[in-house]
Amino acid sequence: MYCPKAYENEKKNEDLEFERSQSTFSVSELNFILNKNDHNIIKIKNEIKKIIDNDEIISKPQEIHSLSREEQFKRALYVSSKIVDIKKRFGEIGRDQYYQSLFEEIPFVINDIVFACAFKSLASDEQINRLYSKFENYQYLGSYSQTEIGHGSNVQGIETTCTYIKESSEFELNSPTLTSTKFWIGGLGKLATHTIVFAQLLIPTSQQNGKLKNYGPHPFLLQVRSLDDHTPLKGITVGDIGPKLGFNSIDNGFLRLDHVRIPRENMLSRFFRVNENGEYEKPKHPKLIYAGMVGVRSNMIENSFVCLSRAVTIAIRYSTIRKQFKSNRSDKEEKKIIEYSNQMNRIVPYLAQTFAYFFTGKRFSGEFNEMMKAVKQHQDTTLLSELHANSSGLKSLMTQSTSDGIESCRLSCGGHGYSQFSGFPYLWSNYVHMSSAEGESNLLPQQTTKYLLGILRKVLSGSSNNNNNENNDKSIGQSVKYIKEEFESSFENINQFIQEKELNSIVHPDSLLQLFKHRSFILIKSIAESIQEQMTNGNKDIPQIWSDLNVEVNHCSKAHCQLYVVQSFYDQIILLSSNGGTSSSTISILIQLLQTYCIWTINTNLVDLLQDQYVELSQIDFLKKSLINFYKLLRPNLVSLVDSFDLCNTTLGSALGSYNGDVYSTLYEWASTQPFNKNSLPLGFNENIKPLINSKL
Repeated sequence: MYCPKAYENEKKNEDLEFERSQSTFSVSELNFILNKNDHNIIKIKNEIKKIIDNDEIISKPQEIHSLSREEQFKRALYVSSKIVDIKKRFGEIGRDQYYQSLFEEIPFVINDIVFACAFKSLASDEQINRLYSKFENYQYLGSYSQTEIGHGSNVQGIETTCTYIKESSEFELNSPTLTSTKFWIGGLGKLATHTIVFAQLLIPTSQQNGKLKNYGPHPFLLQVRSLDDHTPLKGITVGDIGPKLGFNSIDNGFLRLDHVRIPRENMLSRFFRVNENGEYEKPKHPKLIYAGMVGVRSNMIENSFVCLSRAVTIAIRYSTIRKQFKSNRSDKEEKKIIEYSNQMNRIVPYLAQTFAYFFTGKRFSGEFNEMMKAVKQHQDTTLLSELHANSSGLKSLMTQSTSDGIESCRLSCGGHGYSQFSGFPYLWSNYVHMSSAEGESNLLPQQTTKYLLGILRKVLSGSSNNNNNENNDKSIGQSVKYIKEEFESSFENINQFIQEKELNSIVHPDSLLQLFKHRSFILIKSIAESIQEQMTNGNKDIPQIWSDLNVEVNHCSKAHCQLYVVQSFYDQIILLSSNGGTSSSTISILIQLLQTYCIWTINTNLVDLLQDQYVELSQIDFLKKSLINFYKLLRPNLVSLVDSFDLCNTTLGSALGSYNGDVYSTLYEWASTQPFNKNSLPLGFNENIKPLINSKL
């Protein structure tokens, strides 16, 4: 691990060191698990942490807060320039670890993650072989232009057009209205040389009557700027959209196109194409057009762990060092604020969620890669619908709850959490846009619930037709098999399940997992029944029925995705345990984290479990009271658990959360040496304030 050696010569906080001495598990073993059991990844990570900790500019993240927008962007370009050498030394693994280790966001992440995901998912092998190395080596810089100033989540409604011109074998891109202006496009405002433009594909009909047939949104690669002097090309208006809540070292841009021609070959054509005669060759599955978007969501799902781990690290270390109030007058010292149950309630659930999200991201990333391999090699789209539905719900759940977690950790640090020097305001403002990016979090869950209702219909049709039962089983994905299991289950309540499985408690992981399965099934079933009831009563307006049920629909998606999270976490614990290479103490701490996440989540959704009396009121009371007991179980290991993330001080950028806990002297040093304190008189004092002080009124 990096931190214990890198900071071994610094003065150590006694309280933090005491906490570390209380650990009941191996921190390095857990760190190994969090690095996918790969010593090479750990080695590369440690080298990169050393690079950023020793860089004269990157190692001073606190200086960002005193910079203007232009100065922040200039700094970001300097940090971006280091990526070339890192890729040469460590490859793509090193590049990804560099991004994850930086305190700030940098523009190259758009080219390397957002653009790359979309391009590799949507471009043909020929296009990838011909072009992608240019983007890999930063000779070209890519971006992803889908969102418009008038359309975001409704991709089908975008207004940018791309018309096929048969005579020249070209496409013509155009922004016909103000609302068709591409907007919020990361990396486009100042840097991108190219962008993937999503536009309505228009092809002349064969009748030669001048009419155009619309085939819906499709992706096209467009060169935006000259490779000689970086100026916009003819017909292209491009610029930065201006200051934002956060993410200001990224140049989100706007783009307008005035009948810009591109070669026919610039249509990204892995799944569809337009031939020379203007004939459209459609994809095998309509959702394949969104494969690139699912890839970006996969990265967002994994990134939830990265950002939340920083927040809980700062909060737990500071809460261990910060002391307020004495329990008794005779006490020599005030009490560590981490000892208070309300403080633990603000932080510990999000610590458990951090680990849960790590294993969730690992699972979903694996499923995405498996799906793309099947699609590319065999045109097999079997996994696509399930993956798309899960990506929608998980992206919504995990980005919003991560934002909530960062804010809860900030609040746990009291007034100091409001300072930029705590690291929280910058972390939160840079992350919170994730809830809206690549699909608004209040709309995406509807796609998930529609899929779940479709699975329920399959189960119901299979039960009434024994001949189709076996085929239905094969077509039901792994993450939704519980719907069939619950439909066929004979258990009327959780007690029957516990007795049948010979479990010792409702807080056994198997019992908790069953509660999540039943809760999700009941919510799906309830929505289906509500729709059926409305239709039986003569209401045939399905869109209005759906609109009226939006709140329940989103809650249903959330329940399913929380089950996905719990299942992902528990499956990995079982795998680690069965492989035999992980100590019982580490398995035990992971189980406690799983139980904490489950009980905390259940306690915030108790009404769901009371709908059909699946859980008794006495059991609800037991679950509520047991949460504090799990906090106490985890309490001796809290500092060691965040140490297992092995986040270096530069990554955290926090006076409150450094590895050796030098909180107050660091906070004072950063405050006293900031540029605003360079001169005793602020600008404008002599002109505006001094005359008032010297006046004789």
